[in-house]
Amino acid sequence: MNARWRLRPHDPVRVQELSRLSGLAPLVAQILLNRGIDQPDRAQAFLDAKMAGLHDPANLPGASEAAARIVEAVRAGRKILIYGDYDVDGVCGTSILWSCLKLAGAKEPGYYIPHRVEEGYGVNIEALRRLASENPSSLIVTVDCGISAIAEAALARELGVEPIVTVHHTIGGELPGASVVVHPRRPGGSYPCGDLCGAGVAFKVAWEVCKSFGDGKRASPHLREFLIRSLGLVALATIADVVPLSDENRIMVRHGLAGIAAKPTIGLEALIEVAGNRSRKKLNSGTVAFQLAPRINAAGRLERAMMAVELLTTDDPLRARQLAAELDRCNQRRQEIERKTVEEARAMIEAEGGLGDRRSIVLAGGGWHPGVIGIVAGRLAETYHRPTVVLAKGEELAQGSARSIAGFDLYEAIRDCSAPLKAFGGHAAAAGLKVLPERIEEFASLFEERCRGALTPEHLERVITVDAEVPLAALTLRTVENLDRLEPYGIGNPRPVLAASQLEVVGDPKLMGEQKNHLSIRVRQGEAILRAVGWNMAERGKALQAGCQCSLVFQPSINEWNDRREVQLEIKDFAIDGAAPPREHRAAPAAIPTG
Repeated sequence: MNARWRLRPHDPVRVQELSRLSGLAPLVAQILLNRGIDQPDRAQAFLDAKMAGLHDPANLPGASEAAARIVEAVRAGRKILIYGDYDVDGVCGTSILWSCLKLAGAKEPGYYIPHRVEEGYGVNIEALRRLASENPSSLIVTVDCGISAIAEAALARELGVEPIVTVHHTIGGELPGASVVVHPRRPGGSYPCGDLCGAGVAFKVAWEVCKSFGDGKRASPHLREFLIRSLGLVALATIADVVPLSDENRIMVRHGLAGIAAKPTIGLEALIEVAGNRSRKKLNSGTVAFQLAPRINAAGRLERAMMAVELLTTDDPLRARQLAAELDRCNQRRQEIERKTVEEARAMIEAEGGLGDRRSIVLAGGGWHPGVIGIVAGRLAETYHRPTVVLAKGEELAQGSARSIAGFDLYEAIRDCSAPLKAFGGHAAAAGLKVLPERIEEFASLFEERCRGALTPEHLERVITVDAEVPLAALTLRTVENLDRLEPYGIGNPRPVLAASQLEVVGDPKLMGEQKNHLSIRVRQGEAILRAVGWNMAERGKALQAGCQCSLVFQPSINEWNDRREVQLEIKDFAIDGAAPPREHRAAPAAIPTG
């Protein structure tokens, strides 16, 4: 669908002032201003992201109490089990907490992650009964799940096991009756960073446990080293779970990625190799999101996520390589299943004559794999720009995944339409649900009505926010390298998006990739000529012919090939001159030095 390009306001005076006082390039200063960072000291703190900026875990609601119960169980030789979620967040958090227990001297700590298809999300009643039977009087700590496990927490106590819940998902009407609930937004708390992911919460609990085996304020040296190394897993989970990369999330991701690049664990080293990342120095949020996270997720989508936990915790290089190879095979299967399901879903929409004036998408398929429907929902939400629910129908129950669009709280919407549902959970951007097949249409009708009442035409219009309009000559290697200081990118600090106009396409466009679905062109503006690539733009790119004039919205990057480094533009959108989308807040290009 066509997008509107919204160019952020550009105040040359403020840009030059921040650039002069901070010593930063004007383009970097402009983007920091766009992020609300307008003072040199704040800019420096943002760019440095020092570890000293991490918050004391004792301030996280429930963390100290949970750590005390865990330490008491370790010292008493009591069995401790970690019950995690099957996504990257749950897998990484489980790995952190289990490894912490091992180093702290826990007696044979265990972990359990439910099967996505057979058991579904969250604490499973049958699994809980089995675990309690096999491990009487144990302590069970959830990671990235359990906030809605009201009945399950009560059952755990009846079965003689003690539940502790660590989670970050939206809190419902009541908290589960666990011994402790650890949550950054727990009522009555005032934790500064309410946007921790599940692994971030688990890391904070592990930090408190480690302090207990030190002097009470600091961890002992070997446990401190473990905590620093664990930031790599926190970084993977934080990026994969798409939580805001602000406050201490930015700090943990920055140092976690640096730690992986400098000295990865045995499991992460194997994963990086199988993902084809030849240089760990290039490890960034994009590498994690598109290369590492999908392979970890693939285990929980198609097989068992327990395999991914084993990879992230093993100290056997041979076993790590075997597990990484298996995750890679799972990911290849996942890609094929996902591709087929997306095609079928789009065909269903087209068969109904398209979306028309519908404000939502709710689709159900009988043969769809529950492990990929979340990705499919995301693809459809991106393509059609509508809140989307995709359901995999089973004989007795349909499992669904939902994805939102900017400005629409998906969790609240599903909660308001939950009468037909068996269960649901999640947050503003993504959610999961279960519904009887015969009640899918009822839910779809309620959801459409809810979306129709909340979504304005502006919500439904795809908008690309542009940080600055720049001349091509300004995009030197040095300038783009300076932009990389803004990493890590994510929610709250998106990768910079730039625009350039009055460009000429030089030569005939080329197609790339095994399926010839990617576009490669060269564009000229004055004396400057740069390569631009459009991922999955081969079909639309037919409009760009040699000699035509166009405008581009893009993200600059550095392409490295055969020891050559050159700036390239990754196209987000384009318009043939004379047919450009309306622009808002148009301003003069930033005064960016060309050197």
